[in-house]
Amino acid sequence: MSTFSLDQIHVQSIDAYYDPNSKTEIIEKSNFFKYKSQHFHCHIKLMINDDCITNQQYWTIGLVQACYKNYIEQCYNNYGSTLWEFHPIKTGRHQMINDSDGNQYPFYDIFHSNYVIHHGYITNKLIQLHYKDYFYPTIAWQLPYSHGNNNNVLLTEIIRRQQFSVWLLAIKHGRNYKLNSYNLINIEQDELYILNTIRWQYKLHIRLDPYQPIGKRLKHIDDTQYEKPIILDKNKKLPLSAINPPHCNAAQSLIWYPNNKNDQPKLIIPPKQIIVPWKQWLNDMTLNSNDEMKTPKQCQFVGELLHDKKIGIINSYRNDQKLSTDLGHLRSRSTG
Repeated sequence: MSTFSLDQIHVQSIDAYYDPNSKTEIIEKSNFFKYKSQHFHCHIKLMINDDCITNQQYWTIGLVQACYKNYIEQCYNNYGSTLWEFHPIKTGRHQMINDSDGNQYPFYDIFHSNYVIHHGYITNKLIQLHYKDYFYPTIAWQLPYSHGNNNNVLLTEIIRRQQFSVWLLAIKHGRNYKLNSYNLINIEQDELYILNTIRWQYKLHIRLDPYQPIGKRLKHIDDTQYEKPIILDKNKKLPLSAINPPHCNAAQSLIWYPNNKNDQPKLIIPPKQIIVPWKQWLNDMTLNSNDEMKTPKQCQFVGELLHDKKIGIINSYRNDQKLSTDLGHLRSRSTG
Protein backbone atom coordinates (compact mmCIF):
# COMPACT_ATOMS: atom_id res chain seq x y z
CA MET A 1 0.00 0.00 0.00
CA SER A 2 1.40 3.38 -1.02
CA THR A 3 1.99 6.34 1.26
CA PHE A 4 -0.51 9.15 0.77
CA SER A 5 0.91 12.08 -1.21
CA LEU A 6 -0.24 14.95 -3.38
CA ASP A 7 -0.39 12.63 -6.40
CA GLN A 8 -3.34 10.79 -4.85
CA ILE A 9 -5.50 13.96 -4.94
CA HIS A 10 -7.37 14.17 -8.24
CA VAL A 11 -9.38 17.33 -8.90
CA GLN A 12 -12.37 16.18 -10.92
CA SER A 13 -14.32 19.39 -11.40
CA ILE A 14 -14.34 23.07 -10.52
CA ASP A 15 -17.46 25.19 -10.89
CA ALA A 16 -17.28 28.92 -10.16
CA TYR A 17 -20.27 31.00 -11.20
CA TYR A 18 -22.85 33.66 -10.37
CA ASP A 19 -26.14 32.01 -9.51
CA PRO A 20 -28.58 32.72 -12.38
CA ASN A 21 -31.49 31.95 -10.05
CA SER A 22 -30.60 34.70 -7.61
CA LYS A 23 -30.93 38.42 -8.13
CA THR A 24 -30.40 41.53 -6.05
CA GLU A 25 -33.20 41.74 -3.51
CA ILE A 26 -34.21 45.21 -2.30
CA ILE A 27 -35.76 45.90 1.11
CA GLU A 28 -36.95 49.40 2.03
CA LYS A 29 -37.92 50.12 5.63
CA SER A 30 -38.68 53.39 7.40
CA ASN A 31 -35.25 53.67 9.03
CA PHE A 32 -32.99 51.70 6.74
CA PHE A 33 -32.34 50.28 3.28
CA LYS A 34 -31.16 46.72 2.65
CA TYR A 35 -30.02 44.76 -0.35
CA LYS A 36 -29.10 41.11 -0.75
CA SER A 37 -26.80 40.58 -3.69
CA GLN A 38 -26.65 37.89 -6.33
CA HIS A 39 -24.83 34.78 -5.08
CA PHE A 40 -21.35 33.64 -6.11
CA HIS A 41 -20.89 29.86 -5.93
CA CYS A 42 -17.76 27.74 -5.84
CA HIS A 43 -18.02 23.93 -6.03
CA ILE A 44 -15.07 21.53 -6.08
CA LYS A 45 -15.05 17.75 -6.51
CA LEU A 46 -11.91 15.77 -5.68
CA MET A 47 -11.23 12.05 -5.63
CA ILE A 48 -8.67 10.02 -3.74
CA ASN A 49 -8.90 6.88 -5.82
CA ASP A 50 -5.86 4.94 -4.66
CA ASP A 51 -5.65 2.83 -1.53
CA CYS A 52 -3.03 4.51 0.65
CA ILE A 53 -1.96 5.30 4.20
CA THR A 54 -1.09 8.71 5.67
CA ASN A 55 1.69 7.53 8.01
CA GLN A 56 0.41 9.30 11.14
CA GLN A 57 0.06 12.66 9.37
CA TYR A 58 -2.94 14.92 8.83
CA TRP A 59 -3.77 16.66 5.58
CA THR A 60 -6.31 19.42 5.02
CA ILE A 61 -7.85 20.29 1.66
CA GLY A 62 -9.80 23.51 1.50
CA LEU A 63 -10.85 26.78 -0.12
CA VAL A 64 -9.39 30.13 0.90
CA GLN A 65 -10.91 33.41 -0.28
CA ALA A 66 -9.28 36.82 0.08
CA CYS A 67 -10.19 40.36 -1.02
CA TYR A 68 -7.52 42.45 -2.72
CA LYS A 69 -9.56 45.40 -4.02
CA ASN A 70 -12.39 47.08 -2.16
CA TYR A 71 -14.54 50.15 -2.77
CA ILE A 72 -17.91 50.42 -0.99
CA GLU A 73 -19.48 53.90 -0.96
CA GLN A 74 -22.82 55.19 0.29
CA CYS A 75 -23.56 58.71 -1.00
CA TYR A 76 -25.74 61.16 0.95
CA ASN A 77 -26.98 63.96 -1.34
CA ASN A 78 -24.15 66.37 -1.96
CA TYR A 79 -23.03 66.39 1.66
CA GLY A 80 -20.57 63.51 1.43
CA SER A 81 -20.23 59.76 1.63
CA THR A 82 -19.66 56.92 4.05
CA LEU A 83 -17.11 54.32 3.01
CA TRP A 84 -16.55 50.80 4.26
CA GLU A 85 -12.78 50.41 4.23
CA PHE A 86 -10.14 47.81 5.06
CA HIS A 87 -7.21 49.56 6.70
CA PRO A 88 -4.61 46.85 5.84
CA ILE A 89 -5.12 47.10 2.08
CA LYS A 90 -6.04 50.80 1.97
CA THR A 91 -2.67 51.63 3.49
CA GLY A 92 -0.75 48.97 1.56
CA ARG A 93 0.46 47.37 4.78
CA HIS A 94 -1.01 44.05 3.63
CA GLN A 95 -1.66 42.77 0.12
CA MET A 96 -5.02 41.14 0.89
CA ILE A 97 -7.67 40.54 3.53
CA ASN A 98 -8.72 37.00 4.40
CA ASP A 99 -12.44 36.58 3.70
CA SER A 100 -13.70 33.93 6.10
CA ASP A 101 -16.03 33.68 9.07
CA GLY A 102 -12.97 33.82 11.33
CA ASN A 103 -13.74 30.53 13.04
CA GLN A 104 -11.06 28.41 11.42
CA TYR A 105 -8.41 30.31 9.50
CA PRO A 106 -7.80 30.43 6.66
CA PHE A 107 -10.78 28.60 5.15
CA TYR A 108 -14.01 30.31 4.10
CA ASP A 109 -16.08 28.52 6.73
CA ILE A 110 -15.80 25.72 9.23
CA PHE A 111 -18.33 23.35 7.66
CA HIS A 112 -18.20 22.96 3.88
CA SER A 113 -15.05 24.64 2.56
CA ASN A 114 -12.41 22.33 4.09
CA TYR A 115 -11.86 18.63 4.66
CA VAL A 116 -9.38 16.99 7.05
CA ILE A 117 -7.75 13.71 6.03
CA HIS A 118 -7.02 11.85 9.26
CA HIS A 119 -4.03 9.58 9.69
CA GLY A 120 -4.65 5.98 8.77
CA TYR A 121 -5.97 4.15 5.72
CA ILE A 122 -7.73 5.89 2.83
CA THR A 123 -9.74 4.11 0.13
CA ASN A 124 -11.69 5.59 -2.78
CA LYS A 125 -12.82 8.85 -1.20
CA LEU A 126 -14.94 11.49 -2.93
CA ILE A 127 -14.47 14.95 -1.40
CA GLN A 128 -16.82 17.82 -2.18
CA LEU A 129 -16.06 21.39 -1.13
CA HIS A 130 -18.39 24.30 -1.66
CA TYR A 131 -19.50 27.71 -0.45
CA LYS A 132 -21.58 30.63 -1.61
CA ASP A 133 -20.84 34.29 -1.03
CA TYR A 134 -23.18 37.26 -1.13
CA PHE A 135 -23.58 40.67 0.48
CA TYR A 136 -26.45 41.68 2.76
CA PRO A 137 -25.74 45.11 4.28
CA THR A 138 -28.08 47.41 6.19
CA ILE A 139 -27.71 51.12 5.41
CA ALA A 140 -29.29 54.05 7.26
CA TRP A 141 -31.48 56.40 5.23
CA GLN A 142 -30.31 59.31 7.36
CA LEU A 143 -26.67 59.80 8.18
CA PRO A 144 -25.92 59.13 11.86
CA TYR A 145 -23.41 61.99 11.94
CA SER A 146 -23.71 65.20 9.93
CA HIS A 147 -23.26 68.23 12.20
CA GLY A 148 -26.97 68.42 13.03
CA ASN A 149 -28.18 68.21 9.42
CA ASN A 150 -29.61 64.70 9.74
CA ASN A 151 -33.00 65.59 8.29
CA ASN A 152 -31.44 66.67 5.01
CA VAL A 153 -28.57 64.21 4.68
CA LEU A 154 -30.31 61.26 3.02
CA LEU A 155 -29.03 58.18 1.18
CA THR A 156 -29.05 58.68 -2.59
CA GLU A 157 -26.53 56.27 -4.11
CA ILE A 158 -24.60 53.04 -3.42
CA ILE A 159 -21.47 51.95 -5.27
CA ARG A 160 -19.79 48.60 -4.63
CA ARG A 161 -16.71 47.25 -6.41
CA GLN A 162 -14.73 44.34 -4.99
CA GLN A 163 -12.26 41.77 -6.31
CA PHE A 164 -11.40 38.40 -4.78
CA SER A 165 -8.99 35.52 -5.21
CA VAL A 166 -9.82 31.93 -4.26
CA TRP A 167 -7.28 29.16 -3.74
CA LEU A 168 -7.82 25.42 -3.57
CA LEU A 169 -5.14 24.28 -1.14
CA ALA A 170 -3.79 20.94 0.04
CA ILE A 171 -1.86 21.22 3.29
CA LYS A 172 0.44 18.52 4.63
CA HIS A 173 0.63 19.31 8.32
CA GLY A 174 3.72 19.00 10.46
CA ARG A 175 4.06 16.52 13.29
CA ASN A 176 2.83 19.01 15.91
CA TYR A 177 -0.48 19.69 14.17
CA LYS A 178 -3.47 19.80 16.52
CA LEU A 179 -6.83 18.85 15.06
CA ASN A 180 -9.52 21.57 15.39
CA SER A 181 -6.92 24.26 16.03
CA TYR A 182 -8.05 27.85 15.38
CA ASN A 183 -5.50 28.47 12.64
CA LEU A 184 -5.01 25.45 10.41
CA ILE A 185 -1.69 26.54 8.89
CA ASN A 186 1.73 26.65 10.49
CA ILE A 187 3.98 28.03 7.77
CA GLU A 188 7.11 26.93 9.63
CA GLN A 189 6.09 23.26 9.70
CA ASP A 190 3.39 22.64 7.09
CA GLU A 191 3.71 22.11 3.36
CA LEU A 192 1.14 24.18 1.45
CA TYR A 193 0.28 23.10 -2.10
CA ILE A 194 -1.75 25.27 -4.47
CA LEU A 195 -4.00 23.12 -6.64
CA ASN A 196 -6.07 25.83 -8.34
CA THR A 197 -6.60 29.58 -8.33
CA ILE A 198 -9.86 31.41 -9.10
CA ARG A 199 -10.60 35.11 -9.39
CA TRP A 200 -13.96 36.83 -9.31
CA GLN A 201 -15.33 40.31 -8.82
CA TYR A 202 -18.58 41.97 -7.91
CA LYS A 203 -19.98 45.32 -9.04
CA LEU A 204 -23.19 47.04 -7.98
CA HIS A 205 -24.61 50.52 -8.56
CA ILE A 206 -27.87 51.67 -6.98
CA ARG A 207 -29.51 55.10 -7.25
CA LEU A 208 -32.27 56.14 -4.86
CA ASP A 209 -34.76 58.97 -4.40
CA PRO A 210 -35.12 59.28 -0.61
CA TYR A 211 -37.99 61.77 -0.96
CA GLN A 212 -40.31 59.15 -2.42
CA PRO A 213 -42.53 56.94 -0.20
CA ILE A 214 -41.03 53.80 1.33
CA GLY A 215 -41.11 51.02 -1.26
CA LYS A 216 -40.78 53.41 -4.21
CA ARG A 217 -37.36 54.94 -3.61
CA LEU A 218 -35.36 52.71 -5.97
CA LYS A 219 -34.59 54.64 -9.18
CA HIS A 220 -32.03 52.40 -10.85
CA ILE A 221 -30.01 49.28 -10.14
CA ASP A 222 -27.17 47.91 -12.23
CA ASP A 223 -26.07 44.53 -10.90
CA THR A 224 -24.73 43.20 -14.19
CA GLN A 225 -21.60 41.11 -13.68
CA TYR A 226 -19.94 41.62 -17.04
CA GLU A 227 -16.88 39.51 -16.26
CA LYS A 228 -17.44 35.91 -15.25
CA PRO A 229 -15.22 34.20 -12.64
CA ILE A 230 -11.84 33.12 -13.99
CA ILE A 231 -10.07 29.82 -13.29
CA LEU A 232 -6.44 30.72 -13.89
CA ASP A 233 -4.35 28.64 -16.29
CA LYS A 234 -1.31 29.31 -14.12
CA ASN A 235 -1.72 29.10 -10.37
CA LYS A 236 -0.60 31.98 -8.18
CA LYS A 237 1.03 31.88 -4.77
CA LEU A 238 -0.90 33.53 -1.98
CA PRO A 239 0.33 36.21 0.42
CA LEU A 240 0.48 35.54 4.14
CA SER A 241 -2.26 38.12 4.66
CA ALA A 242 -4.68 35.86 2.77
CA ILE A 243 -4.43 33.17 5.45
CA ASN A 244 -4.05 35.22 8.64
CA PRO A 245 -6.17 37.64 10.71
CA PRO A 246 -7.85 39.99 10.34
CA HIS A 247 -10.73 38.79 8.19
CA CYS A 248 -12.96 41.16 6.20
CA ASN A 249 -15.81 41.54 8.67
CA ALA A 250 -13.39 42.22 11.52
CA ALA A 251 -11.13 44.63 9.60
CA GLN A 252 -13.83 46.84 8.08
CA SER A 253 -14.58 50.32 9.35
CA LEU A 254 -17.26 52.81 8.32
CA ILE A 255 -16.06 56.41 7.96
CA TRP A 256 -17.94 59.56 7.00
CA TYR A 257 -16.10 61.73 4.45
CA PRO A 258 -17.81 65.16 4.12
CA ASN A 259 -17.63 67.14 0.90
CA ASN A 260 -17.23 70.33 2.93
CA LYS A 261 -13.48 70.71 3.37
CA ASN A 262 -14.02 72.56 6.65
CA ASP A 263 -15.51 69.43 8.19
CA GLN A 264 -13.46 66.48 9.37
CA PRO A 265 -13.94 62.79 8.56
CA LYS A 266 -15.80 60.94 11.29
CA LEU A 267 -15.47 57.32 12.39
CA ILE A 268 -18.96 55.81 12.59
CA ILE A 269 -18.22 52.09 13.04
CA PRO A 270 -14.73 51.07 14.23
CA PRO A 271 -12.99 47.85 13.21
CA LYS A 272 -13.03 44.80 15.46
CA GLN A 273 -9.44 43.86 14.65
CA ILE A 274 -6.48 46.09 13.81
CA ILE A 275 -2.92 45.33 12.72
CA VAL A 276 -1.30 48.49 14.15
CA PRO A 277 -1.76 50.33 17.48
CA TRP A 278 -4.95 52.41 17.68
CA LYS A 279 -3.31 55.83 17.38
CA GLN A 280 -1.40 54.65 14.33
CA TRP A 281 -4.63 53.31 12.84
CA LEU A 282 -6.30 56.71 13.32
CA ASN A 283 -3.36 58.46 11.71
CA ASP A 284 -3.31 56.05 8.77
CA MET A 285 -7.03 56.62 8.19
CA THR A 286 -6.59 60.44 8.43
CA LEU A 287 -8.78 60.69 11.53
CA ASN A 288 -8.02 63.17 14.29
CA SER A 289 -7.01 61.55 17.56
CA ASN A 290 -8.74 62.98 20.63
CA ASP A 291 -10.17 61.88 23.95
CA GLU A 292 -13.34 60.64 22.25
CA MET A 293 -11.32 58.37 19.98
CA LYS A 294 -10.06 55.93 22.56
CA THR A 295 -9.50 52.34 21.52
CA PRO A 296 -12.92 50.65 21.25
CA LYS A 297 -13.46 47.97 23.89
CA GLN A 298 -14.18 45.29 21.30
CA CYS A 299 -11.17 46.16 19.12
CA GLN A 300 -8.46 43.49 19.12
CA PHE A 301 -4.84 44.07 18.11
CA VAL A 302 -3.73 41.14 15.91
CA GLY A 303 -0.43 42.53 14.62
CA GLU A 304 0.99 43.46 11.25
CA LEU A 305 2.73 41.08 8.86
CA LEU A 306 5.92 43.04 8.33
CA HIS A 307 6.89 40.78 5.44
CA ASP A 308 3.67 39.88 3.65
CA LYS A 309 5.47 37.43 1.39
CA LYS A 310 3.80 35.05 -1.02
CA ILE A 311 3.91 31.38 -0.12
CA GLY A 312 2.81 28.00 -1.45
CA ILE A 313 4.10 25.22 -3.67
CA ILE A 314 2.42 25.47 -7.05
CA ASN A 315 1.11 22.16 -8.34
CA SER A 316 1.44 22.15 -12.12
CA TYR A 317 -0.25 18.76 -12.53
CA ARG A 318 -3.76 19.69 -13.67
CA ASN A 319 -5.42 16.24 -13.66
CA ASP A 320 -8.44 15.66 -15.91
CA GLN A 321 -10.47 18.54 -14.56
CA LYS A 322 -13.83 19.75 -15.70
CA LEU A 323 -13.60 23.52 -15.36
CA SER A 324 -16.75 25.59 -15.48
CA THR A 325 -17.71 29.23 -15.05
CA ASP A 326 -21.13 30.69 -15.68
CA LEU A 327 -21.96 34.35 -16.14
CA GLY A 328 -25.59 33.79 -15.21
CA HIS A 329 -28.29 36.26 -16.18
CA LEU A 330 -27.20 39.78 -17.05
CA ARG A 331 -29.52 42.38 -15.58
CA SER A 332 -29.84 46.13 -15.55
CA ARG A 333 -33.11 47.34 -14.13
CA SER A 334 -34.50 50.83 -13.93
CA THR A 335 -37.65 52.03 -12.20
CA GLY A 336 -39.28 55.40 -11.90
